[in-house]
Amino acid sequence: MIVAVSSNLLDIAEGLNKRGYTVVDLYSYKKPVDAVVYQGKSFDFSAITEDNVSSNDGTSSTGYGVFIVCSNGKSIDEIDYMLKTRCYSSFF
Repeated sequence: MIVAVSSNLLDIAEGLNKRGYTVVDLYSYKKPVDAVVYQGKSFDFSAITEDNVSSNDGTSSTGYGVFIVCSNGKSIDEIDYMLKTRCYSSFF
């Protein structure tokens, strides 16, 4: 899975890389991504362009679109769970 991460989230990028994700820079990578991880109170949607949106042509492992994760207050385990399940929280 290709995950675009804000450049200020070095620990998260490193943690995701160690877990087998392909981690790219949110603002400079110009190819489709499966998910975005950011930090802050709001997300600048201009960071996602047509170049970053996965199409449903079989090149994406998770289908169409981009899953957006806010890392505020989340551990690397929680972010990993969210990316794997494409779910923001457990239903239990």
